[in-house]
Amino acid sequence: MSSSDFRDRLRRLRREDEAPAAGEHGAGADRANPARANPARATDAAPKAGMPSWLRARLAGQVEAAAAQIEARYPAGLVLSEADLAPGLPTGLASRRGPAGEVWARETGYAADALHGDWRLAELAEADVEGVALLARDSSLAHVDLSQAVFLDTETTGLSGGAGTYVYMIGLGAFDAAGEFHVWQGFLRGPGEERALLAEAAERIARASCVVSFFGKSFDRHRLEDKMRVVGVAPPFEELPHLDLYHPFQRLTKGRLPDGRLATMESTLCGLVREDDLPGALAPAAWFDFLADRAHRLEGVFRHNLLDVVSLVTLAAYLGRVRSEQRSDGQALAGCAVGRARGIARALLDEGQRTPACDWLERAAQRAAEVGEDARDLGFARGENLRRMGRPEEARGFLEDVIACPVTDQPWSQAVEALLKLLEHDLHQRDAARELCAASLARSRELRPALLRQRFVAGLEKRVARLGS
Repeated sequence: MSSSDFRDRLRRLRREDEAPAAGEHGAGADRANPARANPARATDAAPKAGMPSWLRARLAGQVEAAAAQIEARYPAGLVLSEADLAPGLPTGLASRRGPAGEVWARETGYAADALHGDWRLAELAEADVEGVALLARDSSLAHVDLSQAVFLDTETTGLSGGAGTYVYMIGLGAFDAAGEFHVWQGFLRGPGEERALLAEAAERIARASCVVSFFGKSFDRHRLEDKMRVVGVAPPFEELPHLDLYHPFQRLTKGRLPDGRLATMESTLCGLVREDDLPGALAPAAWFDFLADRAHRLEGVFRHNLLDVVSLVTLAAYLGRVRSEQRSDGQALAGCAVGRARGIARALLDEGQRTPACDWLERAAQRAAEVGEDARDLGFARGENLRRMGRPEEARGFLEDVIACPVTDQPWSQAVEALLKLLEHDLHQRDAARELCAASLARSRELRPALLRQRFVAGLEKRVARLGS
């Protein structure tokens, strides 16, 4: 294309330019908004004057289509007041000078005896931290003071990391000396205030004895660390123990709840039922609407984040009562007693605490029998644990009981392998081991899935070759 042709095209585009229609930028552009103090913010969401009309129309159509898609995703009846769907800076925010500049935040306080669901926040003081450390598989938590912890939850513009993802709300909860609980919710009015917000959050986190989160080791912590390094703020997490509640609760409730979300845990175990809660997946759209000076649902995001932070306290308190299986006032813990006993037993086995594990395995097996639940995995665990404790005859009985059950899946194959080790190495009964190999090979065709069957058969064939005729 020649330079003259290119200039001709530019002239044609310029001839299509139109002045903005009267009121095109209207009240939306002139609306007072305290967040405008941030020069990094865009000042007008509408297409600019001087843009070709066809392009302006196309962009307007795309904006309307995107808005319609977002609107369709909000549950009906979610918006209860004008504050839930309004432009401008959310109410209740105040600014203070932080270590790296002005920071905007909302603070909410709770009395020590305040109820969240059917748990008092003060029940955290009765938590068995050694039990928490056991169930979390983290010995660094065994001596922490949870009353000095910081409870962390963030809201971000996406799940991926990197410079393009913003942590625009940081919820931090902590108890004061009088036992009252305070939630500080730092808010990012625009990208230009990012360093100030992160520096303030880092300073608050560093004061704590440990961090408590829900899936925070995999998400919240890394998003914050990444962004802090980008803007030159030293991350405070390296020296702090971190209790991530997601993992111990997954082990205690696996297969017994619809999912592993925090909201499911808090409602099932701590009696909190959220009403008109804004889904976390919709939080990014609320912030982007705010940046574009559109009506937004940030008030719903603040409520969602606040409930998340406070629920961390009650879930930590619950975890701290799991080994006793009752609350500090003697009430029984909510949740599945079989799953709880299983979870404690497995945690003890992982720590090599075999004697107390015996008691919890027996308790779990008794509870499973009472409700008619499949307990073959517990039979295998009891037999294998006793074998490792040097009690082969007792172990043999449990393993033989599992092997006598119908062949279906892994517990059966695990019991066979454990009993073969016991016969060959502990009881030195090679003939009995050969007989078990032959019987197990004959029954193995019923084993599922196919990959498990192949590996099991291959292992038996190697053992047969070693044992000889």
